[in-house]
Amino acid sequence: MGDKKNLSGPGTIVGANVKLVGTLSDANEIVVHGKVEGEVISEKSVIISETAFVKGPVSAEMVQIAGEVHGSIVATGKLEIMPTGKVFGSTTTKDLNIRSGAVFVGKSNMPEQSKELELKAEEEMPEEAKKEKEENKKETAYEIE
Repeated sequence: MGDKKNLSGPGTIVGANVKLVGTLSDANEIVVHGKVEGEVISEKSVIISETAFVKGPVSAEMVQIAGEVHGSIVATGKLEIMPTGKVFGSTTTKDLNIRSGAVFVGKSNMPEQSKELELKAEEEMPEEAKKEKEENKKETAYEIE
């Protein structure tokens, strides 16, 4: 039980009627249908469905956005923003796919070597999380639900 790499299973699913505040971390896939305020971290993939809203940084090998994300995204493999997806924040990935109809407001970083990306993700995520938290405080005053 001590070795993370030997763990297998279906991963984590956040239901459409769930609001989670804090860090969501899983070695396997994470699928979000509800609302998450905080970090979303997976060693494999993160899928943000059409009904999902994430306020905070997202980090995984593969990230797919069909809902809304307000925060930085680090995808060591591929980042895909679907036609219904909305991203407000910086992205770092080596493979970016923004579908027609998607919304992307922010800065995109595409490092040439995946090793540089992995190091950047490890070193900068905690600091990014702090910055996102401060930015989110400012955004909250303008948010309409």
